[in-house]
Formats: sequence, structure tokens, C-alpha cells
Amino acid sequence: MFSFFKKEKFEPEFPVIDLDSTPDEVFSKLSAFSSVDRTEDSDEKDIDYSFVVEKGVTRIHVGFSNDSISYVNYLTEQFNGSEKKKAEKLNWFLEYYGSKKEYGEPNNTGYMIFFHNTKRNLSIVYGLHMGPIRVNNHANA
Repeated sequence: MFSFFKKEKFEPEFPVIDLDSTPDEVFSKLSAFSSVDRTEDSDEKDIDYSFVVEKGVTRIHVGFSNDSISYVNYLTEQFNGSEKKKAEKLNWFLEYYGSKKEYGEPNNTGYMIFFHNTKRNLSIVYGLHMGPIRVNNHANA
């Protein structure tokens, strides 16, 4: 009946990277989305190289150390139209990279919220202003 009352669910319109993916798997997944740039010189400590892909209002940046994923940054305008939509997007990522039960109490700095998942040895950082999401893989650190 009134479709505008229907709750919207976040479903990424971009590739989501599994942290145990190989560089070839990541490159393949990203290149199906858009052209991939490989960067050898990183400003980040302990990063050997990274893949970056941009399409429209979405940018994905995957950093590698010893051919293992160190982090994945997702910057997208998708689901940033309201605080409710941003929360739905964040909730989707928390569930994708574990379950909400696996995360400890978040740490809020006023600009970012940090969620630590000790079971999966990862953390998710959420930027409050623009809604970017960074997934840090601590398994290989």
C-alpha cells in the first residue's frame, strides 16, 4: 500500500571484501566494479601496497601487508541521507564482519566510533560525519 512507509534495508551497491581474500581475489572483485589502481607507496605504516577503486560516489581502498589484507576503507554516499540510514549501513557492516554480539562496547571519540571484535581479530571504525567505514584486520598484525 504506502510504499514510502516501507523500511529501506541497506544492500551495498559496491563490492564488499572478505578479510581472508587473496590479492588476486580482491583485484578480480574490484575490477568487476571499476578500474583498479595499485599504489606501492603508502602513507600508512606497514602497508606494502594497496588497491583503490572509484566509481561515482563510492571509493574502496584495500591495504595489504605481506599479501594479506590489513584494512579495507569504504567511502560511499549510499545510505548517508539521514542518521537512521547511516546507522542501518553501519549495522549491516557489523553483521557482515561478525555479529553484533561479538563486538565489545564501542568507543566514541565524537568524530569516530570504534568497534572491536576480539573473536575475529578485527575492528570497525565508523566516521560520524560522512559515514565512511574502515575495517582493520588485526589477525596478521
